[in-house]
Amino acid sequence: MRIETVTIRNYRSLKDITLRVDDYGAFIGANGSGKSSVLYALDWFFNATPLSEIDVHGCKEGGILEPGATVEVTVTFTALTDKDRDRLQQYGRGDRAEIRRTWYADTKQTKTVGNAKQGPGFAELRADQPIADRRRMYRELRKSVTDLPELAGTASKDTIFDALIDWESDATHTTLLIEIADSDATQMMGWNGANVIRDCVRFVLIPAATSIAGEVGTSSRGTALTELVGAFMAAASARAQAAWLEKHADAVNELAGEIRTSIEGATGVQAGRINARLASLIPNASVTLTPTVPEFVPKLDPSIATAVTIAGVTNDVSRQGHGVQRAVMISMFQVMVPDEDLTRKTHEAYEGEDEAATQTRLEESLSALPSIIVAIEEPEIYQHPVRARSFARTLLELSGQPNVQVLLATHSPYFIQPEQFEALHRFTYANGETSVATASVTSVAVASGLNQDSIEKAIVSYVPTEFSEGFFADAVVLVEGQTDRIVLEAVATKLGNDLDRLGVTVLSVEGKGGLRVARAILVALGIPTYVLADGDYGTAARKTYQGLTDDEIQVKRATAHGSHKAETERLVAALPSISTATVGALPYTFGSPSVVCGDFTMWTDDIEEELGAWQTFDAALSAVGITLASRSNKNLLAYRNAVFSADDADLPSIFRAVVIQIAALTGEPMPAGTETTI
Repeated sequence: MRIETVTIRNYRSLKDITLRVDDYGAFIGANGSGKSSVLYALDWFFNATPLSEIDVHGCKEGGILEPGATVEVTVTFTALTDKDRDRLQQYGRGDRAEIRRTWYADTKQTKTVGNAKQGPGFAELRADQPIADRRRMYRELRKSVTDLPELAGTASKDTIFDALIDWESDATHTTLLIEIADSDATQMMGWNGANVIRDCVRFVLIPAATSIAGEVGTSSRGTALTELVGAFMAAASARAQAAWLEKHADAVNELAGEIRTSIEGATGVQAGRINARLASLIPNASVTLTPTVPEFVPKLDPSIATAVTIAGVTNDVSRQGHGVQRAVMISMFQVMVPDEDLTRKTHEAYEGEDEAATQTRLEESLSALPSIIVAIEEPEIYQHPVRARSFARTLLELSGQPNVQVLLATHSPYFIQPEQFEALHRFTYANGETSVATASVTSVAVASGLNQDSIEKAIVSYVPTEFSEGFFADAVVLVEGQTDRIVLEAVATKLGNDLDRLGVTVLSVEGKGGLRVARAILVALGIPTYVLADGDYGTAARKTYQGLTDDEIQVKRATAHGSHKAETERLVAALPSISTATVGALPYTFGSPSVVCGDFTMWTDDIEEELGAWQTFDAALSAVGITLASRSNKNLLAYRNAVFSADDADLPSIFRAVVIQIAALTGEPMPAGTETTI
């Protein structure tokens, strides 16, 4: 089975969020936004890692919690196998299984409940009560529930429960089952018995800060990796010891006999001495000393030394760099969690067992394998960019395997895949709590009015490129070309509002056509987005044609002008209509003076036209042989240098207005001395 949804309440910054999880999930967002908290909340749910008051939402270090404060994680599982249903019993009889764990800060206790499907009246019969009451209730229940078998008057609790399970497991009774919400399921997590959830699903967390040096080579309980290493070490040691004991059974029995005989001889003498004294105290009383020799078990505590060889040089893993250590750790996690390949390679025939029986046992073992959830915090950490890209592909392939889910909390665009766009979860933290935004091709298409095909093509085109940086930004500015990007970034820096410091990314989509769809994608993920576009009113008039008559040229230019007008109007129609202009007037129409407002800037023509009014900038470009008006040599470095060389005293006020609006996206004011009256 696999996770379908996760609801987390009152855990760290996560006051109340619900996530829908697929095969691959990428959690992105600024530091402290809560994405890693999801992984740690799941680790608590599955592996019972300790909680404290500081983990409760709203609690500050040393603070006092309100009475009744709790942490709650609810996981809904789907794709249950027959084996899962057998293990989960009443909690696995529907299409989904829902388990909720609640930690109570007052008592430090955890309660686990699940939505169970049980026979009518079975929940009351399963409740804690004296065995006599349970037997009486069972007899009464048989009067209203057909097919319940008659049991002996001395039937035990287990016998009664087995009868209930058999009745509920009968397919003919499926429609008679009743949904029981919040049925006690503490035993499913290992209390007073096996951890049933762990048998069905294995959750493995690889935290960002872990060093492998102290994680391997021991079979002790602790982190996820030490438990995995310990499990295979203990299993291998147990197999070897069992084989040795069987081979040397006669010698072991002989040793036990000699020990017993020796002890009996020694204790016989002492027993006689004790009885002589005892007879004077209690006549006719005697003591017998009978030795018991425990079963012989070799006391072995094996350990493992992990060495890594790179380019022929071998060193202990603790002496390797963090990147190598982390790569080794991740590789160990991938291969040590029980899967089909490991099960087949370690499956052996029992002595005297024929091939058919061995194969049957293998199939049973394969059907009982748990599904695997691999959660990695910052998979890019310590990794060379090329290795990070390769690792991203590996994780995507891993998520495509049956019964495997991959969850990542990442700051790297490498782990954002076009085919997994809908698995992207963007976390933001504001006003003391986390919120999460997701998007789908359908939702983006509906919100933007664009067709799904355009959205899908844009995702495939944009996501593998630097466009993915926008997913990690606090705000994004979309521009048509690289000249716009270079000039805008340089002007903002010149005015003391460095966009990188503000968390603003400027992305070029190379043309007006991509602005609408790019904005729709970003806005759907809750990313504040500003559009800077050319009105292109004079673009057609500047275009030159060779070998055409004047009339033909006029027709060409008129056609091009009409095309620019239509494109500009389509873009304006897709932009927010409720805004306040600080330069120009709204609504903007084709050919109107340039307008700057809270959501977009539309140049009448293009950015070169606006830069032409900045005389010292024009002069700086001319000094390196570039004519601004020609627009033929867009040397990006020259444009950037010209911005910093120019005098900001004659900087057109419209550029200041643009930077002010962009800074406002992140709530940052302009630095003192850069304000301007527009």
